[in-house]
Amino acid sequence: MPSSSGGESSLCRDCRAEVDLSVPSNETVTAPLPVRNIQPFLLTQVIVGINVAVFLAMVLSGVSPMAPTIQQLVKWGANFAPLSLGSQPWRMLISNYVHIGIIHIFFNMWCLWNLGRLAERIFDRWTYLLVYTASGIAGSLASLWRHPQGIGAGASGAIFGLAGGLIAVLYLGKLPIAKEALKPTLKSLISFAAYNLFFGLVPGIDNAAHLGGLAAGLGLGSVLAGSVTESPEIRARWRNYALVGTTLLFLIANTYLRQRTGKLQSSQLLPDPVQALKEGHYEQAIPARKQAVQRDPKSAEAHYLLGLAYVGAHQPDEAIASFQEALRLKPDDADTEAGLGMAYQAKGMKPEAQEAFQKAADLKHEAQ
Repeated sequence: MPSSSGGESSLCRDCRAEVDLSVPSNETVTAPLPVRNIQPFLLTQVIVGINVAVFLAMVLSGVSPMAPTIQQLVKWGANFAPLSLGSQPWRMLISNYVHIGIIHIFFNMWCLWNLGRLAERIFDRWTYLLVYTASGIAGSLASLWRHPQGIGAGASGAIFGLAGGLIAVLYLGKLPIAKEALKPTLKSLISFAAYNLFFGLVPGIDNAAHLGGLAAGLGLGSVLAGSVTESPEIRARWRNYALVGTTLLFLIANTYLRQRTGKLQSSQLLPDPVQALKEGHYEQAIPARKQAVQRDPKSAEAHYLLGLAYVGAHQPDEAIASFQEALRLKPDDADTEAGLGMAYQAKGMKPEAQEAFQKAADLKHEAQ
């Protein structure tokens, strides 16, 4: 999804769909809805609090609250194939707590708060945490599969998984509630997921993460549905089975993706503008880089560094022109091809970006 950073995000603007999470009245239930927590919504509050704390820390460190750069998102743990499938697999989890601007986090947390109210009543805390976390990781894996050159961040994969888990348990579980009483809530959850997936077809939304999270939630919910109303010992046993099975599936998926994206796993695939431009202040760096081009217009290096400055300053059109000129002067340069891919990605030109990234990877591989 082209985001403010030009990468793939999990921006849950689609979560505006209303979800009816009301508990059926006493006249329609055969027994009270099970409440697992003495203090309602505690786990939801903790997860929301962690997300908000991370976002505030990003902003206080100098990250734009509206339009973080690609480099800032990667620095804070965004999902990025060359790193996530390489030496930093923890990004598949941490990226669920990193958001691409205040609008992104607002709608994601609004969705989580509403779904969490119901999840706290149906699941015990450990089951809730398992479904939420596993769905978030599944969403990250699906995003890496669909967008191997993209930047992914946000909680919407985990949120979709929570919705999927609730759908499965409400439909398959033997809850002490009349089926007729469950229908409105079940219908609302299904509508929520369907509407959001449809909205996710809009360019700029990482629907792969949504689908991955939803599939994981539905799967886990189906496995755990029969034990939701059982004793704590039985619930724990089935939860452990689900944890082991999910972990094995994640390891298999990770191995497959590492092999599939082989050449793209180098953390050096994309040049780091912060390292290339020692200043790290891209807009201030542009005039100096322009002067360097004027002094030596036939220098491919000068045009390349100017392109990096433009990428960092969110000026993709100018960056594309600079990288193209650098490639005209010095064809088949891997770093310049990767920079051009970054510029195309920032502009939302995904096919062109993928072609440039693949060419950069091939050139680096040939040079080894």
